[in-house]
Amino acid sequence: MFKEFFNSLLITNKNDLGKNHETGMLSITAIFIRIAKLDGVFDKEELQEIKNFLKKRYDLPEQDIDYIISEAINLENELNDNIQLTKKIKDTIVFEDRFDLLQDAWRLIIADGKRSYQEDSFMRLFCSLLGLSDKDNAIARKNIVNK
Repeated sequence: MFKEFFNSLLITNKNDLGKNHETGMLSITAIFIRIAKLDGVFDKEELQEIKNFLKKRYDLPEQDIDYIISEAINLENELNDNIQLTKKIKDTIVFEDRFDLLQDAWRLIIADGKRSYQEDSFMRLFCSLLGLSDKDNAIARKNIVNK
C-alpha cells in the first residue's frame, strides 16, 4: 500500500485522478489523524469524528472505514511531510470543495472540547497548503465553533 502511495506521488497527469481516489482519501485521513494528534492525545471523540467524516464524504461501510483509518495511521507515522499529503489532497479535491474540508478539520479540532496553540498553528499552515486564505480559515473556524 505504501509503495503504491509513494508511486502515486509521481503521477502528475490529471486524467489519473480516478486511480488516485484511494490515495487522496488516505492522504486526507492521514492529515486528519495528524490534526487529531496535535494536542498530544488521539482520543475516541476525534476518532469518531474522522469516521463520521469518511462516512459522510465517501459513503463507506464501517469495515472499509476501519481499514482506511488503519492504513492512514501507518502512513501518518511514516511521513513527516505535510506538503506531500496536501498535494494529493489538492489533486483529488477540487478547489471549491476545500473550504468544506477545512471546516471538517476544524470540526475535528473541537471534537475533544479543547483547542491548543499547536492546533491553531497547524490549521493556518493546512489552510495555506490547501490554497485558501487566512480569512477562509477564520470563517471556517467561526462557522464550526459557533454551531
